[in-house]
Amino acid sequence: MTTLLSLIGEQPMPALLPDRFLRPERTWLICTERTEPVARRLQRLLPHAQIETTDPYDLPAILAALGRLLPAGESVIVNLTGGTKMMMLAAFALAMQRGWDFVYLESERTPNRLHRYSLADGHLRRIASQELPALIAAADYLNAHLPGFDETGFSRDEKGQLTIGGRFEQAVYDALAGDFEVLCGVRPQGVANQIEIDLVIRRGNRVGIAEVKLGGGEERPKQGIDQLSTAGGRVYLGTYTSKFLITGSRPAASIKQLASEQAVTLISLPRYQDGYPLRSDEQSRLVKIIRERLAN
Repeated sequence: MTTLLSLIGEQPMPALLPDRFLRPERTWLICTERTEPVARRLQRLLPHAQIETTDPYDLPAILAALGRLLPAGESVIVNLTGGTKMMMLAAFALAMQRGWDFVYLESERTPNRLHRYSLADGHLRRIASQELPALIAAADYLNAHLPGFDETGFSRDEKGQLTIGGRFEQAVYDALAGDFEVLCGVRPQGVANQIEIDLVIRRGNRVGIAEVKLGGGEERPKQGIDQLSTAGGRVYLGTYTSKFLITGSRPAASIKQLASEQAVTLISLPRYQDGYPLRSDEQSRLVKIIRERLAN
């Protein structure tokens, strides 16, 4: 039986993606009190996983705890990507003592690469560097970061009819659906309906969130940036989430500057007409920009 030992930090994807790729029979999620909620969310997606909480900085205590969990002779792969530096040092030391392979997820570029190292004949070697295929759906990404979510669709009025903004959301959705997995009207659970994400967009293992605003004034585009900054923060969808503001008008210079400061990719579609699909040139530009952003 192969066991994967994963160190859990604030972000869940460095644990989820290697686990989905390596497909171990058993996984230990090693977390601290602070990151235990991350481990609990991961456990919902990895039913073969067990959780162990450890001290984040006491190196001898961490090493002793890991040694008790994993008897000598067990087939183990160690994922060093997450956790504190002391947790990483303890797991690395134990891997060297027992001759276990270890892996590290490179996430700075797309597609993600998983590097695997092995100690053979007293020499440490990188034995594989593999591009990861698509391993998750958009719902997996959301559930790894959130207690849950609801998908409510495009904006509607009290009579259930699409609003003018809802029709623009649908036009953007239709333009993207052939190239990406797209969820619309996503409401994270546990935040009293204070956050709603117009679109969640996935390509491969990368996910972006988009606010779709017709614009025409200062308030609504700025509101969209504020919503993206909240939903894409560390405590919600985390540092790996790309952010897009898609507008139906040319935004003011102040909005462009604010978007740049908040790492929001701004896409304007000024030729959109209410009730019609996006023009082919604007659809192509929209798809190109989002594809490129999710590739970086």
